[in-house]
Amino acid sequence: MPPEKPFDKPGVEDHLLASIELIDASQACALLRLETDDPEGTIQAMARDNAVIALVQNGKTMVPVFQFDTENGRVFDVVRDILALRPARVSNLRLCYWLTRAHVDFHCAPAQRFGKDDSAIVAAFARYIEPDRHG
Repeated sequence: MPPEKPFDKPGVEDHLLASIELIDASQACALLRLETDDPEGTIQAMARDNAVIALVQNGKTMVPVFQFDTENGRVFDVVRDILALRPARVSNLRLCYWLTRAHVDFHCAPAQRFGKDDSAIVAAFARYIEPDRHG
């Protein structure tokens, strides 16, 4: 039986991760001005608390740069709002896909409007996750 995913061909996940600017846990902690001996554990704890979006790439915890307000050394508030709404069926990878693709409401990716159109982004995400109702 052939493997489900040939090792010589990048998959959808690999293509998506390659299209998003990611930083590792150490860089994220530095950006947030957090001093820690365990940056990986710190970022993983923040992800469990729905304070940051974290992805795994090649076994390492990575975080998308778009969620950071780099001028103020913090995560945009809208990230926590979106993570609080996100149902379990929406993975962090799928969430990043939604946040980084052009959206009709914004004429750009929602992540590009963080800090400017936060309530509109949350409303658009709420519509996105609304279950389909037929009948």
